[in-house]
Amino acid sequence: MTENRKENAREEDRRYTQVFETRCPVDSSKVKHTVTFIAASCSRVDDLIEDFHCSRNSACIKCQQNYL
Repeated sequence: MTENRKENAREEDRRYTQVFETRCPVDSSKVKHTVTFIAASCSRVDDLIEDFHCSRNSACIKCQQNYL
């Protein structure tokens, strides 16, 4: 296995998705935020956010900022 394939396999093992039910900061409507993380290899570092999707508006910057 090449080095690139090994890295991709390790990254795939560390990937997980969480769904958060919350209120939209713009209009207070109920929304679901689906966030895909890549777990950090060290507990002293936050997990990386790979993907963010809001059930109301996935391009909303205010929603995304809650997870940075």
